[in-house]
Amino acid sequence: METASTPSPAEPVESAPPAVTITLKPAGPIIIEGPVRILNNAGDEVIPPPTKIPGQIKLCGCGFTKTRPFCDGSHNR
Repeated sequence: METASTPSPAEPVESAPPAVTITLKPAGPIIIEGPVRILNNAGDEVIPPPTKIPGQIKLCGCGFTKTRPFCDGSHNR
């Protein structure tokens, strides 16, 4: 008779990677929540500006930002 084995506390347990959520706001930013890296066309990482909510990145959805590709709130003006 075979029994199912359970991992012992010393064995690593694989878990799913953290989920990334992308929210599109009408006439506003594209909000990304979760662990992501943003690269430019040369493959260099682009560091996002500080945000009020850790782990959240806002990309421009209106095209008026002065800090491309990140939202600077220009859609509110």
